[in-house]
Amino acid sequence: MGDAAGTIRPIWRTPLAATLAGWMALVIGLTLGAGRIMEVLPGETLLVLAAGAYLAPVPILLAWSFWAMLREPMTGWLAPTILLAFCGAFVPASRPLLDAGAWLNFNAHRPAYDAIVAEAARTRAMGDAGGSVEGSRNGVRFRYRADRPGEIDFEWARNDAFIEGVRYDDSPCIAGPGRVCADRGRPLAGYYSHYLEWF
Repeated sequence: MGDAAGTIRPIWRTPLAATLAGWMALVIGLTLGAGRIMEVLPGETLLVLAAGAYLAPVPILLAWSFWAMLREPMTGWLAPTILLAFCGAFVPASRPLLDAGAWLNFNAHRPAYDAIVAEAARTRAMGDAGGSVEGSRNGVRFRYRADRPGEIDFEWARNDAFIEGVRYDDSPCIAGPGRVCADRGRPLAGYYSHYLEWF
């Protein structure tokens, strides 16, 4: 990437560098916003979006990076090094990023969740038993059994590969001989937990 006078053009001043930085920012942003994205997009498009944003750009950027390295060996080696380092670091960092994104999405909906939990508690107080209660309020989908209003599922996404959401469960559970407590997911706050289940 040297110019006609033979001077070295730093790789960070090229379109490749801007593209790499933009893609890395996109990946981090999508990971942090995954919970909300899953709520608003149809389940069938989620896997296409994930493949298009996370996987498809990697071989293209890698080929472009190696081409830049061949054209400008003095600074071009930074491009594939940064790309591969980011990919390697993203693998262990993806879980904490997803957890942080789930926490952000949970807190954005917390008032609606609390209102639905309070309404379910009133249902229990009135002695209404039997059947299931399903609905959507303020962009929040919920489902619970009328005879067990202390266990409410706030589903974010469901497709052929996974389901994700928040679960409210106020039932005490103490593991012991012959009794195993079901995994409620990663704790969020109080009786709320975040679950992600793959099929």
